[in-house]
Formats: sequence, structure tokens, C-alpha cells
Amino acid sequence: MAKYWKWMLIVAAALLAALPVLAQDDGMATVNLGGSDELGAFLVGANGMTLYVFAKDEPGASSCVDQCAANWPPLTVAEGERPSLAAGIPGMLGVIARADGTSQVTFNGMPLYFWVNDAQPGDATGHNFNEVWFVAKPATVSLGGSAELGNFLVGANGMTLYMFTRDEAGASSCVDQCAANWPPLTAAEGETPTLQPGVAGELTTFARADGSLQVAYNGMPLYFWVNDAQPGDATGHNFNEVWFVVQPPTLAISSSDDLGDFLVGPNGMTLYVFANDEPGVSSCVDQCAANWPPLTVGTNQQPTVGDGVNGEVGTIERADGSLQVTYNGMPLYYWINDVVPGDTTGHNFREVWSVAAP
Repeated sequence: MAKYWKWMLIVAAALLAALPVLAQDDGMATVNLGGSDELGAFLVGANGMTLYVFAKDEPGASSCVDQCAANWPPLTVAEGERPSLAAGIPGMLGVIARADGTSQVTFNGMPLYFWVNDAQPGDATGHNFNEVWFVAKPATVSLGGSAELGNFLVGANGMTLYMFTRDEAGASSCVDQCAANWPPLTAAEGETPTLQPGVAGELTTFARADGSLQVAYNGMPLYFWVNDAQPGDATGHNFNEVWFVVQPPTLAISSSDDLGDFLVGPNGMTLYVFANDEPGVSSCVDQCAANWPPLTVGTNQQPTVGDGVNGEVGTIERADGSLQVTYNGMPLYYWINDVVPGDTTGHNFREVWSVAAP
């Protein structure tokens, strides 16, 4: 655990140290990683100021208005602007419309705010205010990935997580030098590990021989690999044919009262088909593809499916060389304006886009 937090604080310190220069860079991300010795790593805005979430909000909706919003100014972007997340931070940004017409940024669906009493980068005086305001942090386990392998699980520091095929559910057989090379993902006593909303599966903890609590995904213990240097590295994959990245299903099923069952990607976000496509061919490119991002897999990954997905799954090569997933021949896409898992705001858009039926 000490090494895990050391990685996070090193990244946070580097970002904070660079803030005076980066703040003048028009290309700086909307949301970056900061931190403190007391709270570890947390999210900050382009100005380096701490970002917070409000426990009374619901995903995709802000309940902080009027005087609340004066004290907790929402993080906003200009109309039509897409917020950007600094490289290596796991999770997903979105935008919601506030009552005053401004566009507030969300992280994993939760609206983000500043605190009026923070004076400088690194301040986090709003944390635990009235027991409903907290610094915004990445989930314990989120969805990351690489061009080669596609989507896989990562820790809150963005580093790749692995499973060991010699383990059994709820028990680790990696100890001593093995654990030095493959540091377990652990949780503090009393801490409940969190999974990025929409990612299928369940996190649990179990006690290791040294008394620490290791996090498990669907029962399988999770580890980092000491030779991975930065987010996106997956150099431990297939090591000795017993260590592998952990990949949620590419396609799963969700449902709503209005639309019934529909397909979702590994992040739980709704998938769509385009009526102007033909089987095996995508006609959505350039700005269309920016608004309707294709569901892709890595160059060395075959798409996988969850329970109930019984159609034919394949891939097609796009003009940029990426591999887009198809279902019963039809290319699959996300919709950029969906904010949280369960959103289906792209359904029937211009009468040519519809949710993908399983």
C-alpha cells in the first residue's frame, strides 16, 4: 500500500510543481491530478484548485444552486466545449446543463465544484465540510486500457491491474518476493473500495497473511506490476503465462423502462447503431465519429460478451487502423452527450441513431 500511495503522490507532486507553467498553456486539461500529504491524490482544475463532489447530488444532476453555488462554484466549460481529462487519470468526464444554462463538468457522472474558501493550489479546506462535501478522487478500480490490449482495469493511480491464475477466489498465493514484484492493491482498514460506475463486476477485500486487506475483483485478487512505469503500460500481461490484465466484457446488457434491453460497453455506457451504416461498414467518420465515438478493441484483443449477449460479435478495421466492434454485422458507437451509465439520450437522434438491441 505504501508503494501504491507513493506512486500517486509522486504524480500529484509533479503536477502541482508544474502548475505555474501549465496554467499558461492553452492545451492544459480541464481536470488534472493534485494532492496533499493528508488526503493523497485528488482532482484539481486547470488552475490547480481542488475539486469537490457533493453527497446530496445524484449522478448526472446538481442540487447545489443559489447560495450553495456561490460558496461551491461549479466547474464549467463554454457551451459546446468538451472537457478534457489529463493523461493517466482513470475515469470519464461529462457535461450537464445547469438551471442557469451553464455547462457543468462531471467526473464519473458526479458534478464537480470548487470551494470559495480554498486560497491556493493544494488547499482542501472543504473536505468533509458538513459531512457532505469531499475532494473528488478516482475510484479504487476504474477502466483504462491501451491500443494493443483494449480496455482493462486500472487503479486510482491509473496503473494497470493484473490477476494471477494460480490464485483462488478470495485468496492470494503471491507472497514474499512475488508480492514485491507484484504489489497487491490494498485498502485501508474500514475502507470500502469503489468501482467506476458502470463497470460490471464486484469489489471485495480479504485479509492477507501480513494483515493487510487486498482488493479482489469478482473474487480474484488484484495486483500491480513493479516494472510498469506509467499509466497505459501493461508489460506484465502474459508474464510467464500466469499473469494477465483484467478485462471486463466488451459487451453487456442494460435496460430501461422505456426502451427495454440494450447493449452497453465495458464502461457501462449505452451503445448505438447508425441507420446509414451497412453491415460490416462504418459511414461515421470525422466529426460524426467525434460525436459518436466507435466502440473499439485493442489490436491483440478479441471482443468478449457478458450473459445474455447471444448475437454475432466481430470487428471491422476503420480508416485510422482501429478495430471497431460490430454486433450482428452493425458497427457500434457511444454518444458523446450521454453522461452516466443508463443514459440513452442518443436514441432516435435525427431518426438515424438507435440503441443497439441485444
